[in-house]
Amino acid sequence: MAKLLQYENGLKVCVITLPIRSVMTGIWVGTGSKYENDKNNGLSHFTEHVMFKGTDKMNAFEIASAFENYGAMVNAFTSKESTCYYYKCMDKYNESCFKLLSDIFFDSTFPADELDKERKVIVEEINMVEDAPDEICSDVMFAAAYGDVSLGKTILGPKENVLRFTGDDVRAYMKDRYTSDNTVIVFDGNIDEKSADELVRKYALDRFAGKNKVTPAISNQFRKNAELKRIKDTEQTNIVLAYPTIPLTDEKGIVVQSLLSCLFGGGMSSRLFQTVREKQGLAYSIYTLPMAYSDVGCFTICLNNNPDNTLKALRATAGEIEKLVEKGITEEELARAKVQLVSSLAFSEENVQSQMMSFGKGLVTSGRMFDVNRKIELTEAVTKEEIESFAKKYFRKENMTAAYVGKKFGESILSIMKN
Repeated sequence: MAKLLQYENGLKVCVITLPIRSVMTGIWVGTGSKYENDKNNGLSHFTEHVMFKGTDKMNAFEIASAFENYGAMVNAFTSKESTCYYYKCMDKYNESCFKLLSDIFFDSTFPADELDKERKVIVEEINMVEDAPDEICSDVMFAAAYGDVSLGKTILGPKENVLRFTGDDVRAYMKDRYTSDNTVIVFDGNIDEKSADELVRKYALDRFAGKNKVTPAISNQFRKNAELKRIKDTEQTNIVLAYPTIPLTDEKGIVVQSLLSCLFGGGMSSRLFQTVREKQGLAYSIYTLPMAYSDVGCFTICLNNNPDNTLKALRATAGEIEKLVEKGITEEELARAKVQLVSSLAFSEENVQSQMMSFGKGLVTSGRMFDVNRKIELTEAVTKEEIESFAKKYFRKENMTAAYVGKKFGESILSIMKN
């Protein structure tokens, strides 16, 4: 059972108690590339990278060694809307690891020489993305759908920004974004509510600079009927088709969308996989991926195919979309999708990292606690008619946006999908 602790300064702490020997702890901040502008795009990710590079008392090597001395796994990541710093350790070392992570979170000094080293690492990360057409295509899709602001910004940012960020830039950004009312701490494992509260009060609660009003993100408007291509000499073509749908706050709609994704493109038995890949052999991979954020959402269809098959693969995909909208689904398809989704939700309860991620993301982006039983209840109640109504409402030809990465392709993706 998960418990939520809320403090006067706005800090939220979620405690999930499990009968295991370990604890996974994450400090979540409601910030990411969505909240950046042209000048500081990439700063959320840069901040995450340099956070482990030294405090007043420890240098980067000593920090890494300290976690290893406790046998702990430690990591961090940045997304569009959130940044998370987390560790997993044996329960008997949890207080020591939480103190260490708190010291890093509040007392990092960002030494200039360490920042210079990390710049090179991030630049190499950007170079690696340039060698990954599927990741490029994802960025192109966001740019097509949301323009050059907010969700349209890449998480890594441009190289020129990374090369000029300073410790002062990081400190100023943290003062604005790393506030108590924009932070969530999640404890998951062999820890109870009382122990978690004691740790937070001892090592974190009074160390926030103050309760500040964080700068809101620019409103996201999905750009319908937009198409962007990135011509690149690749062996395979990557295409993402996107429809505007619903935000995270639409609890029932998210479940309906997840079920639709399962049956339409969520696995090897899904319609798209069976038709486009198995029966016609037109794509190496084809799958659906719903993306939901605090204020907007989209449903994407991702293809990876031989350039010679691009036209046929798109037409086959368009045919399946039309069939879905016009003829609907079967009760058998819905039943199979429900089993898949309910199983996935049930399995997540057995995985501390999955739970920590679900609760942390939910609280920091929408203020809601993740509730597996509620999700399962909603899933079981979804009807065939609700799935069909969702598809008809959102899978409209005039709403589609497309992204393409691959060899030169003269035809319009949207024109093919609409005809």
